[in-house]
Amino acid sequence: MNTKSFNLWNIALLSLFICTSCNDSNDPTQESNIIEDSTPTPPVAAKGFFVANEDWFGHDEGTVNYFLKNGDNYDITYRAYRNANEGEKLGTTTAFGTTWGDYIYFISKQGTRMVIADAKTLKKKASITDLQGDGRYFIGIDDQKGYVSTSRGIIVFDIAQLKTGNTIEGITGEIGNMCYANGRIFAVSSRKIYVVDAHTDRLIHTIEGSFNSITQSKDGTIWGGGSNKLMKINPETLETTEIDYPDGQKMSNVWGAWNAGSFCASTQKNVLYWASGGGMFGGSKSIVQYNIDTNTANTNFYKLGISDEGKQLCFYGAGLRVDPLTDELILTVCHDGWGDSYLYNWIYKINNEGQEITHFGIKGNNGTAGEGDWYYWFPAIPFFEDANKPQILLNQILLAPGETKTINLNDKVVDYDNIQPTIQKSVEFANKDLFSKINLENGKLTITAGNTTGETTCTIDVISNGVRITKTIQAIITANSKVQ
Repeated sequence: MNTKSFNLWNIALLSLFICTSCNDSNDPTQESNIIEDSTPTPPVAAKGFFVANEDWFGHDEGTVNYFLKNGDNYDITYRAYRNANEGEKLGTTTAFGTTWGDYIYFISKQGTRMVIADAKTLKKKASITDLQGDGRYFIGIDDQKGYVSTSRGIIVFDIAQLKTGNTIEGITGEIGNMCYANGRIFAVSSRKIYVVDAHTDRLIHTIEGSFNSITQSKDGTIWGGGSNKLMKINPETLETTEIDYPDGQKMSNVWGAWNAGSFCASTQKNVLYWASGGGMFGGSKSIVQYNIDTNTANTNFYKLGISDEGKQLCFYGAGLRVDPLTDELILTVCHDGWGDSYLYNWIYKINNEGQEITHFGIKGNNGTAGEGDWYYWFPAIPFFEDANKPQILLNQILLAPGETKTINLNDKVVDYDNIQPTIQKSVEFANKDLFSKINLENGKLTITAGNTTGETTCTIDVISNGVRITKTIQAIITANSKVQ
């Protein structure tokens, strides 16, 4: 064998080894593979829904009925909280119920003003009598904190400890519904909408007017249900715009004998709903559907007719809410009028085109309402299970040195029964020095890589409907064109 040829061959191999080693040293991510984003799992259907009841004042405390889906029908569990907790009752005139995180929160006007129950079993977790006022409404902020509105203001609630905290300074009098957006709470009273910094629990702004209720549309906009007009509120700039009620179809008054009101929004479409006419004790007979994107309204979306008993129907309490998963409306109705009109109660379910799907009577007499199966429920509000948890789809972040990339986390986080503007998102990079810029605003993550290659991790934290999930993924800066 030629010695010179052998040496040249060895030198070539050595050079290749050195080059390869240098490449790996300069760019440790060269052999990395692209990890595609996850495909979201299909939505899980809710098993049923709830209706919180004021119940028959002077005869019984508040109650909650549960409606379990059974084919095209529902199996009803009357007084579901009592069934799950022997000897326990809700407060007097239960006016509100909602699911948040692991718990269901029941708010009553008097007596045991707040009851927290396990969301799956309805087993009692805590009960509170003193809210420094009569109970009205609960809203969760994250998995640690919420707020309770009362007849005397707003009180902070510690979810982790299941106990009340301080009241919000500068807010007095009766406060009703509340919404969360952009790190702020929007709370309605008859003459003002209060804006509270949810991080500091401080009042930062007030919006003057005459209001009944407040809600939040799919696009994140806050809407004040005024006595004479709708008010559109930009949750970021706090700019307001007044809009006339279509054909003068105003929503009903909720003050005096407060209820949560009919004003509500779809999570599937940019649409608002409310029951027109009526007063503080109900009496509305029709629903208005307002399309925000087209600025058009269907004032004949749905009208209550005659009951199976042959009498005119009307809404009672809040009267209606939209199922966050199916976009169907659940209506609580009774006979129009006074006295024994309230004895006859029905649930109506309609689709988002205003067509009836089903209806059925709510009976459950416990022997106190005289003969027959009907009962004076005085329904306060329908509310729903949190059937789906949030999902983080993003699995990897890849950049070239010096590259700027914007990742819309609103497209990378899914929760089928919530709207994106209320899903809180945060990120934390293990080695921030690899980046010259990291900014997360309104769900959009903008990052600029430094001028060197490297690898670190990014932990994404998401809170939706009171449920927190985290996911840690790769964040890679690489010059390798194959993984760009």
